Amino acid sequence: MRVTSRMLNNNVIRNINRNLENMARTQEQMSSGKRVNRPSDDPIVVARVLAFKTSIAANDQYKKNMEDAKGWLDASESALGMATDVLQRARELAVYGSNGSMPKESMEALGAEVDQLIGELVQTANTSYGGRFVFGGSKTTSAPFTRDNSGVSYSGNTKDLNWEVAPGVSMSVNVNGEAAFMQVVDTNNDGKLEGIFSLLQELHDALTGTNGKSQSDVSGTLSQFDQAIDHILNLRATLGAKSNRMEMAMSRLDDTQIGLMQTMSKLEDIDLAETVMNYKTQENVYLASLSTGAKVLQPSLIDYLR
Repeated sequence: MRVTSRMLNNNVIRNINRNLENMARTQEQMSSGKRVNRPSDDPIVVARVLAFKTSIAANDQYKKNMEDAKGWLDASESALGMATDVLQRARELAVYGSNGSMPKESMEALGAEVDQLIGELVQTANTSYGGRFVFGGSKTTSAPFTRDNSGVSYSGNTKDLNWEVAPGVSMSVNVNGEAAFMQVVDTNNDGKLEGIFSLLQELHDALTGTNGKSQSDVSGTLSQFDQAIDHILNLRATLGAKSNRMEMAMSRLDDTQIGLMQTMSKLEDIDLAETVMNYKTQENVYLASLSTGAKVLQPSLIDYLR
């Protein structure tokens, strides 16, 4: 095959351009810190990197869900802790009032404190987390407990709030107010449950001698307060166990995220020292191609005729 000057010129220019493109690609890698910046760089690596990014983004959302779930659980447990304090104080007042030797004025003072405890417990039962009421079931936008002259009423429901904390794994994070405060004490051992607010109101009436109650009825509330306290403690234990599970799950997810990011980094991030060395090699090749091209592309007769 006859080699012409045009063929030599085209080959030289093509090789120079290719060397320049290699330098530009390596320079882009150094500036971005990534081995692949577009799918055409390495389709297989890009597909794997996108899969890793999808998994990492999903895990980030699960982490947020678990943090929110743990916050809800901790807020509920804290509120039930305050409810336990209220019940323990009410039981102490019941013990004081059941000794039979206190004057009427002292009994009424105890009753007045119980009335304040009812108000405190209503406020505790209306605890909110992030603007949502934790004991309202799925009705979280309005206070579930209200108190009027007829007593304390519950306007929430008994539905669970479920958080998705892993693919296909959901966890109930709430205790509804009906189960926590309204269906607690079996007063007559007949399976009919009474609420904590009703129990406190009975103690108040017994201490003050109102609504058909008398001082002799005070001692009968002691065992019921024990039931109520045990009930709240059992709920707190359940919430605490779920909170601990969330902590372990978040720790495990953090370890998973680190592994995913390390593997993705190996796929897409450059070895800077190696890339710089490659760039210097390509630069030398490019300069050598320019030098060679200068010798190959000799002036033609047309250059002298200008």
